[in-house]
Amino acid sequence: MLRLFQYVNYLMVLWLIMLSECIAQKTPYLNVKPDRIQRASQLEQEARKKNDPILLAEAWYLFGKTYVFAGDYRTAQVYFLKSLRLQEPQGDSFELSRLYVRLSENEDKMGNAVQALRYATRSLQIAQRIKSDEALIRSYGVLGRIYLTQWQNQSTTHKTAYYNQALSFYSKREALSYKIKDTLGIAEATIELGTLFTKVKDPRAIPYLEKALDLFTLKEKQGSRVNTLMHLSEAYSAFGKPALALQALNKAEQLYERAKLNEYETRLDLEAAFVYYFQGSGQWEKAFERLKKLSELERIKLVADRNGAISRLSLEFEAEKKESLLSAQRKEIKLNTQNLRLQRGITMAVSALFLIAVVVSAVFFRLYRKNQRISRRNEDLVKEQNHRVKNNLQVVSSLLSLQSKRLTDELAKKAIEESRLRVQSMAILHQRLYDGDKLAEASLDEFIQEVVSGVLTAYGFAVLQPQFSIDKISLPADKAVPLGLILNELTTNACKYAFADNESPAFRISCHRNNNRIHLTVADNGPGLSSPGLEEAGWSDERSYEPVSAGWSESEVKTLPISFGMQLIQAQAEQLGGTYSFVSGESKEFTGVLFSMVFKA
Repeated sequence: MLRLFQYVNYLMVLWLIMLSECIAQKTPYLNVKPDRIQRASQLEQEARKKNDPILLAEAWYLFGKTYVFAGDYRTAQVYFLKSLRLQEPQGDSFELSRLYVRLSENEDKMGNAVQALRYATRSLQIAQRIKSDEALIRSYGVLGRIYLTQWQNQSTTHKTAYYNQALSFYSKREALSYKIKDTLGIAEATIELGTLFTKVKDPRAIPYLEKALDLFTLKEKQGSRVNTLMHLSEAYSAFGKPALALQALNKAEQLYERAKLNEYETRLDLEAAFVYYFQGSGQWEKAFERLKKLSELERIKLVADRNGAISRLSLEFEAEKKESLLSAQRKEIKLNTQNLRLQRGITMAVSALFLIAVVVSAVFFRLYRKNQRISRRNEDLVKEQNHRVKNNLQVVSSLLSLQSKRLTDELAKKAIEESRLRVQSMAILHQRLYDGDKLAEASLDEFIQEVVSGVLTAYGFAVLQPQFSIDKISLPADKAVPLGLILNELTTNACKYAFADNESPAFRISCHRNNNRIHLTVADNGPGLSSPGLEEAGWSDERSYEPVSAGWSESEVKTLPISFGMQLIQAQAEQLGGTYSFVSGESKEFTGVLFSMVFKA
């Protein structure tokens, strides 16, 4: 045991000496694949030419991926953050969720667990909002890796909780991959679960990893095959199968060289796997040889992070700063030239315009005062006219009322009373025109209620409370008069035929605007168009009206009477340029007659 301890110390001393010698030598940069850089550069040039921020964000994302494969995580993170500044204002998308996954992976590899978890959580939230299975698979994978890292770094506190979290996210990723039949997603979830089972020596580890290897072989993913073979080697070692472990490692190395992968992270993991195997099997010389290669790779990464990435970022920053400065200077020179050219003309033009403005202002002020006086005078005249018309109509209404009292014939009295109500509806309109703020417009809400209430009171139904549903609509006088006459006739008919022998009469009026059209409906709960009173009034078969859809379960098409009231309704509807219909049947609220009319506002 003592000899083994001394030998390990000897190896560590040699390793430190070689490491110090390597640092003193010239530092090579990490190997970045030129074809990937070229493709990202071409996309960036195209995006700048088209002035397309989305395309530019994608170019920077490709730059970041290229540096990730080379192991230069800091430079990659700079490009990912530049892409994020363009992607985030565009809102939630698969690309934004994917970008947060990359940011999280980088932070996790650089040891920033808190920031890695924050980015991964944002990726998952976006994936859930856009309901993308592919984005969810990526988010579950990165969250599983973060919790696996936390589980490996913890001694006792929360260790079980971190393991359970990693297992949960990997399992969700596997289930979702099977759901959408994503072979690569299944393979990646399987290798993650197999690696996790290896850590706890779960017997499911080797079958999972062998299945992942088969799937990656089927899809010809050489890099993933190499990675799976390394994990499979670790599993074989953990379960006491050293021969299979070495065979898997050798096969992984051969595949790496044959496929010319040249990926830093994969090469680093491969050397670490060999060191782990040779140390575990007691082959110290081979372990030392692999350890030297591993140290060289880690040194390259450290020096590149410190020098290479910083120098590249400095050059980019300086280039952008100079370009911005030159652009600003060119704009400033151009603006100064334009200002000098325009300043002389502006000075003279302003003086001339000032004099013209003073003269024009004086003229317009006088015209404005004159127009104000004319407007006030016209307003007073219109109000006086409406007031006189209202008074005249009231006089006519009173005369008709006196005349009806002298008559003994009931039919004549009813005819006079109906005429009086028609005149009264017009008087109400002119009263509203006189009292309202708008000279030639009436508010339908107040006007309709007052017309209906007047008719109900005249026929002894003052206690009846109609159901009104009327929008705030202002209607010109030339349209309000026909509407008032139609409402007067409909309310009169309801009082005469629907409410006479009805123990619980009900009346509903609705008036709504839809774009530039007004919809009016009037409904009662009387016996409908089969009322004896209507039949006695002389219904004919000359005209019929189709029912309209108003929530009625059944409808009955009746012919309309050729009476003065119906002729009046027809004439006023034509004056409004509208269409109307009568429906008799049953609805949820009424079992009577429904009148519906549509006309332009």
